Amino acid sequence: MFLGMYVNGGDRRRKVAFLLLALAAVMAVASAALAVVIALDPGDVADIGGTFPVDVECPANPCEVSRVTWSISGPPFQVTAVNVEWTPRNSGSYTVFVVLYDSTVTIISSGSTTVTVTGGSPTTTTVNVSPGASPRVIYYVEIVIVQN
Repeated sequence: MFLGMYVNGGDRRRKVAFLLLALAAVMAVASAALAVVIALDPGDVADIGGTFPVDVECPANPCEVSRVTWSISGPPFQVTAVNVEWTPRNSGSYTVFVVLYDSTVTIISSGSTTVTVTGGSPTTTTVNVSPGASPRVIYYVEIVIVQN
C-alpha cells in the first residue's frame, strides 16, 4: 500500500508551514536583491536650497510705468534707446530692463541699465537697446524694473 496517502493531520500542517516559511524566505531574498545602495562623495552631489514663499513688491509707486518714449537715429531710422518714465517706491539702485518684440512675439532687441533714484520722485531712465530696431517691426515692449 502507498504509505504517502496516509499522512496524519500533524504532518500535513508541518509540511504546509514549512512550505510557507520557504516561500517567505524566497520573497525576502528577492526583495532584498532589488534594493540598491548608492554611495556618493559629498562633492558629487550638487548643492540645492530654497526659501519659503516671500512677498514681491513692485518697485514703482503705483506699480506702473507712466510713459515710454523712443530715441531714434538714422537714416535708416532705428530705435536705439527706450526712455522709461516711472516713479520709484524707495530710494536706491535699480536695474531697468527693456525687451522689444515683433508681431510674432520674437525678441528683436533688448538692453538694460542700472540707475540710482530718489523714492517718490518721477524719473526717466534711458535704456540703450541693441541691435537697433526698425520702428516698423516693433509691436510689443516689455519693461522689467528690479531693485538691486
